[in-house]
Amino acid sequence: MSEFSRYEIYMLLNQEKPLWLSYIDLSGADLRGVNLSLSTLANANFSGADLRGANLSEAKLGGCNFENANLIGTDLRKATLRGANLHGADLREANLAEADMMEADLSGSNLIDANLGGVDLTNANLTDADLTGSNVPDHKILRAKSLYGTIMPDGTTHS
Repeated sequence: MSEFSRYEIYMLLNQEKPLWLSYIDLSGADLRGVNLSLSTLANANFSGADLRGANLSEAKLGGCNFENANLIGTDLRKATLRGANLHGADLREANLAEADMMEADLSGSNLIDANLGGVDLTNANLTDADLTGSNVPDHKILRAKSLYGTIMPDGTTHS
């Protein structure tokens, strides 16, 4: 996990005000339901973390590592995820409305039934991502850097 004990993580994340931390290592941490809305956690490591149902709305998460993280049902509305690594992340039913995902790596990620309304996917890597049932418009998808093997919202596979 990280250099923090479970108690320290609990105390750190149960603040009543937004956090301003960069480069924190929360890999593998159990962060289910945590409220990090409006927080700045640039370049943090959340690889393998469980963030199911967490509130990360309007958080600044540029450059963060969410590789293989569980983000099912997470609120990421208006979050800044520019350049974030979401390779293999499970984002089923996540709310990413109006999120900035420019240059993010979403390769191999699961975005089934995710809310992608208004998301910015300019130069994002969507290789082998699954967008089945998501509401992202085609003109937003086409701004991505790579769509090879992507399962589109209608269930067809892009080649």
